[in-house]
Amino acid sequence: MDEPPLSAEEQIERRMDYVLREMDEFMAMAANPETVDLIDHNRVLMGQIMTRAQLIGAFLMARNTKPGLRVVQNNG
Repeated sequence: MDEPPLSAEEQIERRMDYVLREMDEFMAMAANPETVDLIDHNRVLMGQIMTRAQLIGAFLMARNTKPGLRVVQNNG
């Protein structure tokens, strides 16, 4: 029996969950003295992951920027 197709939201949720689980594995490896060298040898790739995560955050922050109120103090 085939499963019904996932909605776009469900697909994103599933993919993000997968990425988070993988990141948990990397964190465990980085914290383990026996496997930390495996992560350290891929430092450039880890930097790319961090940069891309920051870029995604920047895209989301840019969507939420609304003109704010400015407080002006009259000293005169």
